[in-house]
Amino acid sequence: MRYFQISRRQVLAAGIATLSAPALLRAQNSNVIKPVCASWDTFWFAELIAKAGLERLGYQVEDRRVMTPAVIFQSLALGDTHFTMDVVWPGAKWTYEPVKDKVGLLGPTVQPASFIGYLIDKATAEKHNIRRLSDFKNPKIASLFSEGIDRRARLIGAPSGSNDETRVISDVEKFGLKDTVNLVIGEYNVLTADVVARYRAGKPVFLFGWYPNVATTELVPGTDLVWIEYDGAQSELASKGIVGCASGGDSCNTGWSPTTYYVAASTNWCRENPKAAKFLSSMRMTLDDRVKQNALMAKGEKRDRDLARHAADWIKANQAAFDGWIDAAKA
Repeated sequence: MRYFQISRRQVLAAGIATLSAPALLRAQNSNVIKPVCASWDTFWFAELIAKAGLERLGYQVEDRRVMTPAVIFQSLALGDTHFTMDVVWPGAKWTYEPVKDKVGLLGPTVQPASFIGYLIDKATAEKHNIRRLSDFKNPKIASLFSEGIDRRARLIGAPSGSNDETRVISDVEKFGLKDTVNLVIGEYNVLTADVVARYRAGKPVFLFGWYPNVATTELVPGTDLVWIEYDGAQSELASKGIVGCASGGDSCNTGWSPTTYYVAASTNWCRENPKAAKFLSSMRMTLDDRVKQNALMAKGEKRDRDLARHAADWIKANQAAFDGWIDAAKA
């Protein structure tokens, strides 16, 4: 495929070390596993759960590498890394499609998973009757969320390098919001930490987000935030069970379909390591597991040793299932 005909300079610029064919084959047959994680840390503890299981199967698991989603899929396709836990579907489809002959999806790990869309603080939504994304075309509405001398609304966008980043940029243009909305994209965890601080200071906030993540476990949809509805999206994207919809209806159209979490892994590596692939494909967690762990992180338990403890506690609480995955992989 043309997608893989990239120069060494391009690969090195992306932070990926290329391997010759013999070296790649040796890496695939090696007992060493190289995990890779997305730059947001809200599911890193699941990688540590996977690491514990893979080590029980006799593998040596290296410390995680951290990359942007687009680079992760390139890395898996090249065989430089072997698996990643936090693949959000269908959001990852655009990045996955070009490498689907070299990267496979295992699982699903969590289903149903997150809700995704645009959120604002509940108090401002109710006071000014803000219900839809198109409401931000009104300069008076937008100015409520402004910062400094810029009277445009400050919108914290999707994580830099993610598929959703392109989508959010497109939405600002699609709905004619460039004159009233200042889209800010960067290190998502840092930017949303500022959102939390602004909310605590009594200021209106406007962000792209999903539940649960580092922001929405501190500012809870339905209590602190509301989902504003998307204009013109397909009716099939309207979902029931979304807590905190600004319209207050039985269903809510956030513009994104509900997600599912998968593991992505190098196809060649899975073929050479069927025990590891079987274990990863067997892993199952609940959305509540992720919510509880993210809440601990929001309270300051973010260090690697904290995440390792969270993983160990989860394994202990789900020992029978975890042991079952090990047994299935051995078989």
